[in-house]
Amino acid sequence: MLRHTALFLHRDTISEDQKLAMRRGLAFLRMECAGVRAGDYGEDLFGGSSPLLAVPPWKRTPRWRARREGPACNYDVALHLDFGDEAALARYRDDEHHRAVARRNAAVNVPDLTARIDWRYEGAPLVRRGFVRHTAMFVWAGEADAAARSRALASARNLAGVPGVVSAVIGENAGGPANFDWILDLQLPDPAAARGLVEGPRYAEAMDIIASAIKHEWTARVTHVMRGY
Repeated sequence: MLRHTALFLHRDTISEDQKLAMRRGLAFLRMECAGVRAGDYGEDLFGGSSPLLAVPPWKRTPRWRARREGPACNYDVALHLDFGDEAALARYRDDEHHRAVARRNAAVNVPDLTARIDWRYEGAPLVRRGFVRHTAMFVWAGEADAAARSRALASARNLAGVPGVVSAVIGENAGGPANFDWILDLQLPDPAAARGLVEGPRYAEAMDIIASAIKHEWTARVTHVMRGY
């Protein structure tokens, strides 16, 4: 399966009505766009960009200086769409319904910061409606060698052994107009289990290893209830 994942960061001017309209547009993509086999979407359970917006712009650490701090906040909304092959993904990208939704998304999100990756996984669509998905996307640091990257990927895979994790999948960039190199996709039964994971020691240990091999400040994360369809 070929999956397109995009994480969106809202503009600080977005209204609640616009947030709802955006989510409706994401649901619309599965039903109306050519080539889409399955999909999932949802808004971040843990505040999204609200921690960033609580800090005045002149007091924020510039992203390019935040390597040690990591991301200032989660992203706000995730979209995951599955395709059988590259041709199906290409049909989706050329579909006018997709283009219309993309234009509306650009008006209420920060387009330059949208995180994107196309990646592959085996088996049935990674969707369990009503469960919780934690998505984290990463960019390799230029100085990270093959050994450091291997350790980072292994630490991410080891999260499959954390109690409550029902699925753990790693995907690397499969090409296309992606701006991230790899993705961690975890599924958990409910929000309490997801919070226990991301606030727990096993996740922190894994992220310490991963952070040494990536541009940590560019990490993009969303934890959401799966609205799979």
